[in-house]
Amino acid sequence: MVKIIRVRALFALLCLVVLVGCRVQKYPPELTQALPNRSPIGQEITLTGYQFSDKPTVTFGKDGIVFPAEVKEANDQTIKVNVPRMPIGLAMVQVANEQGITDPVAFSVLQPLPVVNNVTPGNALPGQNVVITGDYLDQLVWVRFGPGGVNTFVANTPQSITVTVPVVPRGPQNLQVETVGGITNRPYLIAGTPEITAFSPRRPRLSEEVTVQGKNLFDGVVRLNGQVMPITKNTDTELRFSLPPTATSGKIAVTLYDQLTVTSADSVLVAFAPTINPNGFSITEGIRGDRLIISGRNLRDVSAVTVGNLPATFRVLSDTQLEVTLPDRPQTGEFFVTLTSLGGSITSTQSILYYNAPSGLTFTPLRTLRGREVTVNGQSVYRITGATVNGRPAAITSRIESSEVKLTVPPDATTGPIVLTNRAGSVTSARSLTVVLPPTVTEFTRKAIVGNRVQVFGTFLLNAKVYFAGSANPAQNDGRDTDGEVWVRVPNDAQSGPVRVVNDAGETTTAVSFTALRAPAGIAFGPDLARVGTDINVTGQNLTDVTEVRFSNGRSTPARFRVSGQNLIVTVPTDAQNGPICLTNEAGTACSIGSFTVLAPPANVLFTPTSSTLGGTITITGTNLTNVREVRFNNGRSNPALFRVSGQSLIVTVPSDALDGPICLTNEGGTTCTTVNFNALLPPANLALSVTTAAVGAEITITGANLASTKEVRFGNGKSSAARFRGTGTTPQGLIVTVPADATTGPICITNEAGTSCTLSSFSVR
Repeated sequence: MVKIIRVRALFALLCLVVLVGCRVQKYPPELTQALPNRSPIGQEITLTGYQFSDKPTVTFGKDGIVFPAEVKEANDQTIKVNVPRMPIGLAMVQVANEQGITDPVAFSVLQPLPVVNNVTPGNALPGQNVVITGDYLDQLVWVRFGPGGVNTFVANTPQSITVTVPVVPRGPQNLQVETVGGITNRPYLIAGTPEITAFSPRRPRLSEEVTVQGKNLFDGVVRLNGQVMPITKNTDTELRFSLPPTATSGKIAVTLYDQLTVTSADSVLVAFAPTINPNGFSITEGIRGDRLIISGRNLRDVSAVTVGNLPATFRVLSDTQLEVTLPDRPQTGEFFVTLTSLGGSITSTQSILYYNAPSGLTFTPLRTLRGREVTVNGQSVYRITGATVNGRPAAITSRIESSEVKLTVPPDATTGPIVLTNRAGSVTSARSLTVVLPPTVTEFTRKAIVGNRVQVFGTFLLNAKVYFAGSANPAQNDGRDTDGEVWVRVPNDAQSGPVRVVNDAGETTTAVSFTALRAPAGIAFGPDLARVGTDINVTGQNLTDVTEVRFSNGRSTPARFRVSGQNLIVTVPTDAQNGPICLTNEAGTACSIGSFTVLAPPANVLFTPTSSTLGGTITITGTNLTNVREVRFNNGRSNPALFRVSGQSLIVTVPSDALDGPICLTNEGGTTCTTVNFNALLPPANLALSVTTAAVGAEITITGANLASTKEVRFGNGKSSAARFRGTGTTPQGLIVTVPADATTGPICITNEAGTSCTLSSFSVR
């Protein structure tokens, strides 16, 4: 940039000189002296002379290069300018204006004192590079860090010096930059920036040694929570100190030379041994979950609490109070409490009595009446405060502390478990005491086949007798007899109706009737043959509750049906086949003795060949073809075709009006058409000529029907040789034909697979 400014200034000065030289110089400027005649760059000097005018231009020249100077103020005899930035040494000063330019005056340009604005980084170790930035740093002589000097540099510009720190002692040093313009000093710290990467242990005890790891730690002063710590080891990467009795928790700080400080991200937590006060327990006995408040000192760092040998949950309330939740113990007894922290452990001299809820209840008798006594035994039957039978309070008549309680069955008790309660909790007996009452029926099998099992659910059913409607005798037991459930078999003479249950305490009758199920029987139907979709009448016994009807001996899909009196009206399903008809109800499935015949339409119809001329024969195969009554071509629109049955196939004559399309077959079951089209081979028809006369070799167009399969074209009523031809590819169908050399006058004849046809018009050869 400076070079560009210099070139531009020189160019401007030359232009001014030329301009002045071209004009008549009446009053050219005159420079007499520079005061002072030597000065550093950037300093103000005064030029004296004559006829400067108020807008002169001042330049300093050296070695053929001109450097413009900043004019601060000017009049005819005096100019004040700043010495421009340029190479130091002898320079020539000149003043120019519109009237001309002065003779040069000698001036010595001096280097100013170096300016140091910043040193990066602000601290460094020997061997590291630092960058000194400022101004007038060229003409460099020396850089010193305390006693160490450097006269070779990594990089050097007027605004920047990059230098490697020499081997000098660590600590605060004087940084000295010397140029030919003078010396500048500033303080600089020879040290690496300290770093803490880790420390251990995190929770030390008093007098325990703590190790700090990191970088640049040598000569560091260590403080914990602001207190200076005694150092036992100090290197660049590791520093150790021991915790004095006065140590407190806090963060670690390492300071170098009172200037560089690093603080740990986490705190050191000093662990102190806990203590328990005499009579420091808030309760002397308790149960699982009770809160025990322990008073003492140094309780904030407690990490574990045990009651006896079992761990307990706890909550620190303060450094002097701890809340412990008594754990669940398998037995009662006197137990001591132990507190543990990193600072140590302590066991209480005071014990606490612990007891549990009762457990493992048994009782006798297992079955009894209201008002009778029951003996209950178990473990931890201790300080029982209440007893119930199925939720009803029971009076305790006697007890043996911790092992037995006797109680009276309440007058309103019902069957259920016995519950004993103390302050530790309640326990429910594993089995229920049966309080015998008259039977009840909550549920039973509402429908069953005669002879099958019925399940009765309720209460007090043990040894109860079950009577079905229409039966004089109780039903036979079928394998289960309990208070809650009884199994019986439906007697042969059972009828639909309510069920009666009787035990020694009374009886009950169900409000809902039982339905005795019997399977359908005596199945008949009419008519005995019909088409799919036709309704037939089915008769028999036990049909009103039929749930499903299937044809083909039960292999068809379920048929639609409705009940009509004691009979069924059934629609023949689409997949019905010949065979018995089967009916299903909840009692089972029964099939007719007779076989039903399905009148089915033809199916799976195929034919060969797939194309033929009118009057030709084809063979049709498929199923249900033996009773075919009619065969029609052209999707059923042709006249009926002649056919005969040959085994399971049909031999069919193609009718005269057959066209392309499916072939349709009809029998008593309906009509079925082929999925493949039949191709009727028809001779050419409706032939027309584009011209009726042409020369040999000319092309003419013939249009008509059935020309796509043309094999041959002949002229002269078919007597010429076969002519060359091609299709027109348009509708209606057409042929482009070349008149052959032996063509003669007469109709043109066209032949395809179905035969030969000739034009009605006669063609003439020119």
